[in-house]
Amino acid sequence: EQATALLETIRNNPEAIPDDVLPAVGAFLSRHGGISDAGFLEKCLLKDNSNLALPFINAAESIAPTILPRVLPHLLASNEPLVRSRSVSALRKIDPDEAERHFSDLLSSRNPENRLAAIGIGFLFPFERVKGYILSMLPDEHDQEVLTACQTVLASNPETDTALSILDCIDAVAPGQKPMLTLIFRTVCQAIAATGLLPAEEASPEAMIKLWKQQRLQSFLFDLEIQLSFADEQKKASIVGWIEKNRQHPKVQELIERLGKNPQTEDVFRQLTRRQPVAAAAPPAKTSGQPAEIQTASTSAPQVVKPAAKSSTEGETAGRTADDAAGETAEKAPAQPVDKDKQQKLRNMEIDDFGANKAWIMKEALTGEPVIRAEALNALLRIHPDGKSIDLAKEAIKCESIEVRTAAFKILERLDPDALKEKISSLLQETDPNLRIRAVRFGLKYKQNESIEALKRLLKSEEQAVRSNAISCLAICPFNVTFSLLMDQLDCEDHPVIAKQIASILLSNPSKAVLKALDNITKTANPAVSMVISQTRNDLFDLVAQMPEISEPETAPTSQEGEKPYSVSKVREIARRSKDWKPGYKPESDGKGAGRESSINWPMLISGSVLLIFLGLLPIMLLSDRGQPDVPVGKTQQEWRAGERVNPTKVAIPDKFRMNRPCSLSGTIEKLVSDESLVMIHENQKIMIKFEFPASKEYAVGDKIDVTIIPYRINPHGIILSRGQEIAAAKTEAPKEQGEKE
Repeated sequence: EQATALLETIRNNPEAIPDDVLPAVGAFLSRHGGISDAGFLEKCLLKDNSNLALPFINAAESIAPTILPRVLPHLLASNEPLVRSRSVSALRKIDPDEAERHFSDLLSSRNPENRLAAIGIGFLFPFERVKGYILSMLPDEHDQEVLTACQTVLASNPETDTALSILDCIDAVAPGQKPMLTLIFRTVCQAIAATGLLPAEEASPEAMIKLWKQQRLQSFLFDLEIQLSFADEQKKASIVGWIEKNRQHPKVQELIERLGKNPQTEDVFRQLTRRQPVAAAAPPAKTSGQPAEIQTASTSAPQVVKPAAKSSTEGETAGRTADDAAGETAEKAPAQPVDKDKQQKLRNMEIDDFGANKAWIMKEALTGEPVIRAEALNALLRIHPDGKSIDLAKEAIKCESIEVRTAAFKILERLDPDALKEKISSLLQETDPNLRIRAVRFGLKYKQNESIEALKRLLKSEEQAVRSNAISCLAICPFNVTFSLLMDQLDCEDHPVIAKQIASILLSNPSKAVLKALDNITKTANPAVSMVISQTRNDLFDLVAQMPEISEPETAPTSQEGEKPYSVSKVREIARRSKDWKPGYKPESDGKGAGRESSINWPMLISGSVLLIFLGLLPIMLLSDRGQPDVPVGKTQQEWRAGERVNPTKVAIPDKFRMNRPCSLSGTIEKLVSDESLVMIHENQKIMIKFEFPASKEYAVGDKIDVTIIPYRINPHGIILSRGQEIAAAKTEAPKEQGEKE
């Protein structure tokens, strides 16, 4: 009967409901309301998309789901992570595919609160997709709470593949991230053993590392080659450190040689091979038919990475190698034996050593064995490029050996490009992809169309390193010529690092047309690529929103008509119109991509111009101010607007807790509002606390208290509004009370 009477009151006079009881009304309607309350719910949801809307979302989902398509666009554009995540879960019942796009956008946000909220609803989506999203986050995630949440999700559904995938990440991240990733790996191993998926001895971290060596080493090394082509300095240093530790392993030596052939990683190859002792360049010695054991880090951390105190498992994880897979590679001897001593001597050669060795270097560059001949040509280009080098290169480019032709091409490209112009067409048909890539880079200056056609064929390669090189070539092409190629490749690409290369080019050429094309990529097979697309879409929108209005050709209206009202692009525009919106992305000044080298720092240019004008006018201002009487502070003509001012320090969220998360605080009661509400002062910050029980009866103004609260909003007066969970007298006062009793 009371519920019926309350329903009648709500329905007959909704305008009379105070704002502070609206959340309770929403919770009440979710249990007792009906479809006739749909209009009231819709009005409330369209009016406010703060955390106060959460009970009304629950009510709409329960009793009036028909209004969700109309209110969800407004709710998905909220600044509150909990509202956005709750809206995504509601959207999933209407449109699962679009809900996953919003989930990916939330998970790729630069705000850690958004990422935490997204992880909280990850269980609503297929675990295989969620696992892919989370594993793609780990290498770049720095927030400890987000990493802990990722650990919880991965350990709640443990799989052997998850543990092996984490091992793939550990040695390719910045040093500061390795301890947390190692902890996540160990936790997943414990969960695998606890659930009985594997026996305890097979699920141990050591056993998993051994399994990784057997199953993942080769793919890991190929992946390192891709990552090195587009890694920042910290990641690159970490990967190079791992290669240095394990360079004696045959498969790692193969990787180093591949780095020397790859145009994007030649600098890393030079770093790894320069000034190496001849013994280090020789293949590992064999004992009883087995390859020699390589150096491991079973009791210490990799260089430059970790503190000394470290478990043996963590050290082995961070510096793991692949002894078990060595024998198979060691058996594959080259067709012709290579003089390793001579090869390494040529790689170590510097200008000071050239005079004494010039004769035999020139001889090897003319008639040496193919591998040594190529090294001799490379040494000449590096330390003594001259006319004789050109003659040697013109002869060498006719050689059948790919290594020799590549070395000759590099000499002619640098010293005599005219000699290569007539050979462009034939070079673009080379069978070796690395030489063809070099030919494409060169040919783009002279035969652009033919070179781009060759690039199209390279983009279809199954080898990831070839596609990565092709994308690096597209970065130096005119953007309007290669835009459709880039978008088509992004739509079908399955490697996240290559997707990041494409994203870098798109962010260097921001426009509404590019943003629209990104919106049209609805779903990719690899969740890691979906994450890259989502973050690129968000960053690109922030860039476009800050650009001056430029007239661009309108897109076809048919696509707009079929667009869903709650699509990512529609919701983004709603958020953009919000008064609280601000861009979350700023282009990196040292980022990768050819387009960023020529960008102009407009804010710095404008600031410098203003400063110069100010300095020029400063003497005039000083002279003109001498006769002005001083105006007393607080007596300006604008004093009548003082009530409209907002002190920014009062609206800052304290660093010790986050919105929508429980936290424990101490403070002094300033005001008792009612039996359930009070205002507390904590470090000069006013906090209004509303309890579900008469908590303030036992306390008076001025009492010191300890509380556990969930802050959820800051009102216009700078007061933090929160829900109270626990309250007690401050512990610091307890000893005094005991002393008085004694």
